[in-house]
Amino acid sequence: MITIKNSLITAGTASLLSLGSLALTSPSYAFNLNLSSWSKIGDVNPISSTQATLNSGTFDTAPTGGGAGSLEDFLSITPGSLDPATSTFGATQGSAIKQTFTDIKVGDVLHFDYSFLTNDADSAFVTINDSVIALTASTPFTYSFTSAGSYNVGIGIVDVDDAIGASQLIVSNAKLDAVPEPMTILGSLTALSFGVGMRRRFGRKKSASSGV
Repeated sequence: MITIKNSLITAGTASLLSLGSLALTSPSYAFNLNLSSWSKIGDVNPISSTQATLNSGTFDTAPTGGGAGSLEDFLSITPGSLDPATSTFGATQGSAIKQTFTDIKVGDVLHFDYSFLTNDADSAFVTINDSVIALTASTPFTYSFTSAGSYNVGIGIVDVDDAIGASQLIVSNAKLDAVPEPMTILGSLTALSFGVGMRRRFGRKKSASSGV
């Protein structure tokens, strides 16, 4: 009977540890991001939970160059950092949306689909804190976070070298793939401690029954 109990305890502990190992290697969790809850500046219309349309070359856009009400001020980036390296006069005006993520973990991934429509030298971009990343083609955007912490994330479009020529950036299906919390490690250690403790308990009972 004691042998059967020990076998059951061993099997149960192994099962718990196996579940813990599966949890440790489980895939990340994908969270849909509600774009309508992001802050916006300039001509962002229409906008819904799953899609936002950002426009340039219209009367409702915001100026660039820094200072209150500018795109750089809105996005908390360095004035002039939206100027493409190949431009003559730089960025002039545009539109953007932004969101602050306060609990990013190493390995979290931001991604979204987009379509950039322009017949001009206009520019579309993503800002991650003070970094500016150009969006150069209509392909999914993916960014993997390599450090934990808070991040200001912006998505925008600007007129370049002039203030005419309408362009459009359509953003959709924004998601954040978040790595699992490391609570499964604690669960595995707890299961291991439980199994060792039960083995010792039944070991003492076996010794007592045998008269040792």
